[in-house]
Amino acid sequence: MDRDVLVQEMTERFQELYSQALASLEKAADGEWISASEHVFRDAFQQLLTESYGAALKNKVEQHATADQAAFSPSRQSGCSPA
Repeated sequence: MDRDVLVQEMTERFQELYSQALASLEKAADGEWISASEHVFRDAFQQLLTESYGAALKNKVEQHATADQAAFSPSRQSGCSPA
């Protein structure tokens, strides 16, 4: 995955989460705008932070030159004979 693809995916995810947060504000009763939506907005942005950082790290790992060498099963024998 390249940077442009990652940015596009996270932009789409931002739009989904922001739309959900805005919906909570729109549905809030008069006098309850903050209490009905503040946590929804905070949670949406926390979710976006978590997902975007995870996706960026995953992308970095996958693009690393030694990624294939690093991906191994812990139970796989390394070529060393048991002691």
